[in-house]
Amino acid sequence: MTNTIGQLWHGILEPVRHLGKNNPEIKQLENLLQCNLKNLEGNLNEKLKGLLEKYNDCINEYIALTNEQAFCDGFCLGTKITVESLTSAE
Repeated sequence: MTNTIGQLWHGILEPVRHLGKNNPEIKQLENLLQCNLKNLEGNLNEKLKGLLEKYNDCINEYIALTNEQAFCDGFCLGTKITVESLTSAE
């Protein structure tokens, strides 16, 4: 267990790299996002492209923070479940 936590801490384990790897629904959405972004960028003037870039930067930061929080929350929940299973008097 300690080894796994250490690997997570040092970046050896990166669960996010495998996010949706085998999920066709996620792959389809990724492709749709890329296609729609290209279409949108192709129809914007320079001023609006700059605005879209700022929006995308904010969205990416928001996604990174919420993913990190979800990971931490999931880790805490997993830890609570483990503690309860090891300390229950059944």
